[in-house]
Amino acid sequence: MSLQPPASVDDLGLQGALNLWALLTGQERRLPITPTARMTLTVMDLLRQQRIIEVPWPSASWGLIPEAQHTPLEDLQWRLAWKVYDPPQLLAALEDYLGNIPKDDLGMAIRLRLWIELGAGEAEHFFASQLEKHGLPTEWAQDIAFVYQTHKHRLSFAHWRYCAWAAVRKGASLAMRGFSSSEQLREAIYQELRHRASAVASGAWTQCSLPPFHPTPPSALARGFIHLLSPLGMAYWTTCPSLDALAEAGR
Repeated sequence: MSLQPPASVDDLGLQGALNLWALLTGQERRLPITPTARMTLTVMDLLRQQRIIEVPWPSASWGLIPEAQHTPLEDLQWRLAWKVYDPPQLLAALEDYLGNIPKDDLGMAIRLRLWIELGAGEAEHFFASQLEKHGLPTEWAQDIAFVYQTHKHRLSFAHWRYCAWAAVRKGASLAMRGFSSSEQLREAIYQELRHRASAVASGAWTQCSLPPFHPTPPSALARGFIHLLSPLGMAYWTTCPSLDALAEAGR
């Protein structure tokens, strides 16, 4: 943990500045902070380590504290500990910093890492929504992370949405036929997910893409990424994360 909090937004670094922007923006606009609650906890923990925010962990909450905030959708409590900026000026300072991140090799490499990390969250979020739709346990959604690590450079987010959709449909069909146990059903969905991802990544299957209707992602973190760092538009969903795609978006 840092002994001293950052002296300015420049000292937050790209990741820290984007994390804080997402937390403040999600709070202000009633958005999920990140695609998943697990990712939001990670973002908040990184800000806690930088001494930007305080959290009540391991307790669930502080109770009645006037300056305490609750993330609107995840209902996670926190409060701003960083006193370098007045709260009304903080968002503007973060946006100015993020809007001027260089597009040199380091800046583009960090952008690519963020895009890939967001993909893991987007895939898990959509997988969970499909599981819930079919009455299956949403905690199974974390299984997609194991498949994602194998194919993260070879599939777009729209591909992942297709794979999640198809795997859950297969699981729902098996459940209707009385598949023997939840453990076996979960494994069958996982294996179908692996099968679909491998087939699409290899090029054996084409036209297997399920982009959303609107290019704007729902979470504050993803919106900050495409609005302040990389103007990808619909390519955020439909293009495999790569430096070339990021460079093309910046032209």
